[in-house]
Amino acid sequence: MSTDLSGIGLRLRKIRKDNDLTQPVMAAVIDVSDRTYKYYEQEKRELPALAAVKICEAFGVNLEWLLIGRGQAQKGEDPDLEQSAWRAVLMENEARQADLPVESLCKVIDFVAQQTAQSGEAPSDLAKKYFDTLSV
Repeated sequence: MSTDLSGIGLRLRKIRKDNDLTQPVMAAVIDVSDRTYKYYEQEKRELPALAAVKICEAFGVNLEWLLIGRGQAQKGEDPDLEQSAWRAVLMENEARQADLPVESLCKVIDFVAQQTAQSGEAPSDLAKKYFDTLSV
């Protein structure tokens, strides 16, 4: 079966095929009719933001990748990235003697990892930028 899809429909199909699901099952995941989902995949109907968010949450997909094809498809698919984000944030926290609570550090680390995955910017640069915004 040949297709001319090049955008969101192709990415929806990839998610569905990677998870060995049928169109009716994908439709059920986002609570739309089978036909409506089919139209999303065929790019005959625009995918609403709420449906996109449901797909991303259900399958661990980055929203930016789903909507515009930029960045990595899967969230957290690079374990080295997570480790780099941890290292960058902890080193910056120590260098600035910020003494952030553990809960805050975890949130900053998650933020740095996500931004690195989406932008490709180095975790150390993002950590520095984040700490620059703090009034410590």
